[in-house]
Amino acid sequence: MAPKKLTVLRVIWANLDPNLLRIISKKLGDISSFVCFRAVCKRWRAATSISDPPAQFPWVIDWPRGKGKPDDTFRFYSFNSRKTHTFQVPDAHIYGPSDGHMLIYEGDRSSKECQSFLNPLAWTERFVPEEVPVDNVHPIRLGCNLIQNEPALVYQKSAHSTLFFSQSAKQWTKTRVPSFKTVAFYDHKFFLTGYGIENSRIRVIDEATGVVLSYLPLPTDDFYHGYLIATDDGLLAVEVIGSITVMPFLLIDVKECQFEVYRLENYPQNSHWNKLSGIGDLMLFLDQQNGFSLKASDIGGFKGNCIYFITTGSKKPKSGSEHVIGRFDLESNTTERIPAPAWLGIRTWERQAGWFLPTLK
Repeated sequence: MAPKKLTVLRVIWANLDPNLLRIISKKLGDISSFVCFRAVCKRWRAATSISDPPAQFPWVIDWPRGKGKPDDTFRFYSFNSRKTHTFQVPDAHIYGPSDGHMLIYEGDRSSKECQSFLNPLAWTERFVPEEVPVDNVHPIRLGCNLIQNEPALVYQKSAHSTLFFSQSAKQWTKTRVPSFKTVAFYDHKFFLTGYGIENSRIRVIDEATGVVLSYLPLPTDDFYHGYLIATDDGLLAVEVIGSITVMPFLLIDVKECQFEVYRLENYPQNSHWNKLSGIGDLMLFLDQQNGFSLKASDIGGFKGNCIYFITTGSKKPKSGSEHVIGRFDLESNTTERIPAPAWLGIRTWERQAGWFLPTLK
């Protein structure tokens, strides 16, 4: 009896169903893999959209300090792929990140438009209004209630600051507010904590006019080193506790760094802060700039109910300092160090580090 011939099924990958392609694309943990996925063929590209990439765990970025001699290199590290991406912007000064963009200054440009937000993945620029001065400018994050991945900046002059946040490629909104230490955008209002006597309360500022609408109490008597973070479930306040009182700080042991989290309740009629024992599916991210939140279930592979932070730690027993990434688990009330690329610990006095939300928009 002659053996039966095996039937070989040939799959034409280019003809996969578009709905299946969209499901597959949402499982890609690194945005660079999503870019490669869309580059396979026209059908795969048509089944996905750069405006709807898979949710991303934030990258770690480092960039040069100050506005002295130009250093045009900034580096990103992806925890999903464990790869480092390096970008160069010739002859540019780099201020830092703001929701998927880097604020840069190019003084050699002949145009008056010398400051811009650069998306290093899409390699597109969003020019900052010409009235924004070059000095005392800082990129910031305003929180989840603004359009996602839209950059913002603040510049300070005397006792007041001016916020600029982008709502489209050509439209910027300008709001003059009192100088602040930390800011969150929630319920179409700015929530600010200040310095000195102004740190004894939280000011609630109207989005359009910059007028103080009301004052809120602080979650604790000493909130000088706290963060305000807007989430889908409300406004949170995070405070560093224990022997560590300031971020960034020279941390000897990352296990010493712990946090307390509060949520604003009954706003705006009878506002008060309630201390939380956990934050459920949320992940909070803190650095020297400010904080933001994501949901672990949207990303997959990462633990919720945790605070991920970047600070400066001692290299003991060696001399010097390095950037440290830690994770505080609210359930166990413990902190652990997260492995980071070797370059993150080099020349910390020359380079800053923070979180970066990659986007293709």
